[in-house]
Amino acid sequence: MNPIFIRINKFANQIKKCLNLRKGLAKVFTLRSINGSSMKIVLIQPPVEDFYSTPVRLQPIGLAYLKAAIKKYFPEIEVIIKDYHHGYQKRSIPLPEELLFLREYYPYPDRSPFSTFYHYYRFGASYDKIISDLAQMNPDLIGVPVLFTAYAPQALMLAEIIKKKLQIPVLLGGSHVSAMPRKVLEHPFVDFAIRGEGERPMVEFIDQWLGKKKWEKVPNLGFKSGDSNIRLNEAKANFPLEEIPFPDLSDFKPENYRYGKSNLCFVISSRSCPYRCAFCSVHKTFGDSFRLRSVENIVEELEMRYDQGYSVFDFEDDNLSFDLKRFERLNRALISNFRDKKVKFMAMNGLSYFRLSADILPLMYKAGFRDLNISLVSINTGLLSRLKRPHNLARYKEVAEEAERLGMSVISYQILGLPGDTLSSMVDTLIFHSRLRVKVGASPFYVTPDMPLYRQISKKSKWDWVNGRLTTLGAVDDKSMRDGIYTLFILSRMVNFLKALPGIDGDVSFAEILADKDRLDKRTRLGLEILERLIKEKRLFAAAGNEFKELKRFDFALFREFWDKIGFIKSMSKGKIYIENY
Repeated sequence: MNPIFIRINKFANQIKKCLNLRKGLAKVFTLRSINGSSMKIVLIQPPVEDFYSTPVRLQPIGLAYLKAAIKKYFPEIEVIIKDYHHGYQKRSIPLPEELLFLREYYPYPDRSPFSTFYHYYRFGASYDKIISDLAQMNPDLIGVPVLFTAYAPQALMLAEIIKKKLQIPVLLGGSHVSAMPRKVLEHPFVDFAIRGEGERPMVEFIDQWLGKKKWEKVPNLGFKSGDSNIRLNEAKANFPLEEIPFPDLSDFKPENYRYGKSNLCFVISSRSCPYRCAFCSVHKTFGDSFRLRSVENIVEELEMRYDQGYSVFDFEDDNLSFDLKRFERLNRALISNFRDKKVKFMAMNGLSYFRLSADILPLMYKAGFRDLNISLVSINTGLLSRLKRPHNLARYKEVAEEAERLGMSVISYQILGLPGDTLSSMVDTLIFHSRLRVKVGASPFYVTPDMPLYRQISKKSKWDWVNGRLTTLGAVDDKSMRDGIYTLFILSRMVNFLKALPGIDGDVSFAEILADKDRLDKRTRLGLEILERLIKEKRLFAAAGNEFKELKRFDFALFREFWDKIGFIKSMSKGKIYIENY
């Protein structure tokens, strides 16, 4: 068919979809026409406070979906997205009281290749800057997402300042709100809260805002009634995925969200997950129903983004490859539609290796996937069964080895400190990773209030919102276990350091590497010197300025257990590094 007619048909289908959507929505509530710009909504990505930030994954795609949905049904309303997290200078701030115990684990600014953390930062705009901007915009409503429990204090502080300074109504949503809506609404400066997916509740909320303000009719909404009682409305299903407009990125400058030198765009092709892992909280936000967009719908969005100047596309799904037939069709469509275009496809949120096969990987590579992020979690099959985590080690090895053959860069994730796991089991998983050509992504386990394990853990430990982050080194009160998790976290960095050593084209011993270290760059020599001292002196040192200072929480006995059992480490180039016993 002539490409012109294809585009005309696409446009006609879009109009048809739009009319059907309005027609269907009208059955749910009465659409209201308003004059000009009599209502203005500002959606804010708030600042956060942490030891580190990940700028490559900060595009506020959820807010862009909300804006698109609002504009679809209320085109007269002005909606502005303000990203107050990304694009601002970080500023060192004191550790909060709840995290002071971490100072003995992160005692020095370390310039070694094995460094963890030291400074605690505020990432984002100051509250004064935000209030000044909002005062000039003069919105009628402000929406703030709270995606992570650890960052809830910053979002709540922002709500408080907005109410005190500007007296503007504040609505909160996101994963933390979905888990703890009543706790959030107990905050006196929060007016409304939306649980779960936000598009339909937000649209129906605006309809009531413009009408009779019968908040009890808005699904998923939490609010305070006249007698100050908190009301939580019944949760209902969101709009069908393909009836939700593509995210509105018009407030974003593509050059602000980059991967290397290319503009990066998030893509979400499904919502929720078919699995019920006990350490995952996805269902509290996205519900139990796993929903998929069609391949045609996804490709249509990708083509539009490419025309807008984006060339790196990151699928942020929780389970992109679950439906293997759909995933195969998607890859074939990417090959067909982007054959002559310089694009890169990624899935940084990770793919389930047990829903991949050696057959699909060549298609992925041909489509433009050059990196593979997979999550092993652990090789402790008994633990994984208890936590309802699907697993298949034979499939994992098949996928990892086929990715290696194709030349894909593989990052494989391990969770340190899962409830019921042992330090020896974690060592064995790290050894398993070390003997494959994969980079290790070791992540200490942390609690979120909506995961199935939450009640079990929170009763046994002193847990609070601020502790819900990986840098707290496990949801444990046992100091020896935390020391072990800390040690393995650093040890995973040592493994990756050795895997990345240059010039390992064949098999070589660690002793030979040490003997020839003078040919290497300064930072690599520093790492090898620290490893050599660790083995000889049984102590790990940080390179703090011009001094070497001992990291006293590092468990040498656990390191020695790993070092004695490992045998060899597979380089990311071609050879192996054989580890001698000392």
